[in-house]
Amino acid sequence: MISVLDTIETSSVLTAYKQLEDGIKWIEYPNGKQTGLQYNEGNDPWEDAVGRMKAGQKWTTDALVNPYFKDTIFEELIKKYKMTRTRLMWLKPYSCYSMHRDDTQRIHIPLITNDHCFFVFRDKGCFNLSVGEVHLVDTTQYHSAMNCSTEWRLHILGSQS
Repeated sequence: MISVLDTIETSSVLTAYKQLEDGIKWIEYPNGKQTGLQYNEGNDPWEDAVGRMKAGQKWTTDALVNPYFKDTIFEELIKKYKMTRTRLMWLKPYSCYSMHRDDTQRIHIPLITNDHCFFVFRDKGCFNLSVGEVHLVDTTQYHSAMNCSTEWRLHILGSQS
């Protein structure tokens, strides 16, 4: 269900994020905000990877890196973990996603989280995903994420084809 692929020093990722933060275009949702780190040619680099996958949309390892994140640690992480449809996802305090399942497994890299943020599987319970670890999550099973804290939660999220 959830396995740790690697450990990672997140301070350099957060430093890069803070340097880029003011120029990021966010797509707002009731439970948070997202931005695309990758996109398919001809589509909007900020919006293509966020939200629900569009009907007929395909993602492969030749997806492009959003030019704003080109030559940064974000591109390095995308390549290292062979992610597609990669995005930054903020989850608001006291918010959750609907129960759903995805077509592929996902890689989660928590950057900002706490003990009151959970990854929830319908039939398996709640789990914390720790900062400093790269997680492979079997999101083909029914799941959700919930933030029961007063702080925002930030993950890098990418599909694994």
